[in-house]
Amino acid sequence: MLVAATKLFARQGYHKTTITDICQSIGLTSGAIFHHFPSKEALLDAVIERLERGIRIYSDYLDGVEKGSLEVVTEMVSIMCRHFNRQPEATICLAALATEFAGSNHPVEQRLKDIYTGFVKSLSRILKDNPRIRNPRVTAMAFVGLVQGIAVQGLLREGEQTIDELARGFIEMLAEW
Repeated sequence: MLVAATKLFARQGYHKTTITDICQSIGLTSGAIFHHFPSKEALLDAVIERLERGIRIYSDYLDGVEKGSLEVVTEMVSIMCRHFNRQPEATICLAALATEFAGSNHPVEQRLKDIYTGFVKSLSRILKDNPRIRNPRVTAMAFVGLVQGIAVQGLLREGEQTIDELARGFIEMLAEW
């Protein structure tokens, strides 16, 4: 149920996805969904919890790193590629939900900000030693957008470019010219 909801929320958005859409995608009745989740919003909460666990993988990696480097950034992008290759929609669902709920003043908006903030703190810590970076927090937030953009392009260009090729292009851009 969570995988199907994640896929549909990523592709169609939360508000456009119906419980019927989810049921049809996995061959269950709405009663089966509502047996596990009392409402569509409860299902959204469970999806967000699942996505939060996924983004924690990045923070956990960064928390084990002493100092930032191109190799660290490359490994984070590799983590994203491995995640994308397993579950492409899960890689972009958080971004899709953030886009959908931005400026809504819905409690989900703050929850999504909090999830991103944990990662931004971890990345900011290792970016602070880079003399070329003036504001590590802003750079960390920009990194989130760039990496999620790579994942979006991976879905959009499926069959044209692999996620690994797109990621390699991003890393090549970071290398000194």
